[in-house]
Amino acid sequence: MCALIVSAKGFAQTPPPPPPDATPSPVPNQYNDPAMSFRAPPDFFQVPFPPHDPANFDQATVVAAWVRNPGKPEQATITITMENNDGSLDGFEMNTENDLRNKSDSVFFKKHDKTQLANGMPAYWQEVSIGSGFSELKRFDYVWIDGVRGVVLAITGRYGALDEPMAKKALADAYGVQYPKYRI
Repeated sequence: MCALIVSAKGFAQTPPPPPPDATPSPVPNQYNDPAMSFRAPPDFFQVPFPPHDPANFDQATVVAAWVRNPGKPEQATITITMENNDGSLDGFEMNTENDLRNKSDSVFFKKHDKTQLANGMPAYWQEVSIGSGFSELKRFDYVWIDGVRGVVLAITGRYGALDEPMAKKALADAYGVQYPKYRI
């Protein structure tokens, strides 16, 4: 009888799931919206960002970010950037490459391979070197579209402090689906 009371009490304290059109959740280390979810590793700390309409962007916008070892040489940053896009995955991937080249000097794309997110959503995996010498950065990202927006989930760190296996592990909990734009 006690087990039933404890189970019922535990169930009663479980909050209801958010409505499908809810704004991104304030759960630490987690980003959720109607078409994607991502959970950052526990050793990353979330950087606060104001809530943003998950389906309306004037330009590429960082909607969430996390940092590990802030201010140290081994600092790593995870960002989620979104922009309106109703085109193809190949077209959006090319746009992300061109945008990054326009923002920084010495940008070299080592990889841009077609792949999938953990739930099978088609994506690109990119490996990028930015800068040179002691200030060179490595960036790894998943790039995908959901029918309404283009999404870039990236991790960036100093060259030598971040490699591909570390990046794939840090970004492994990303899930995307088609944006439910005609939901009633």
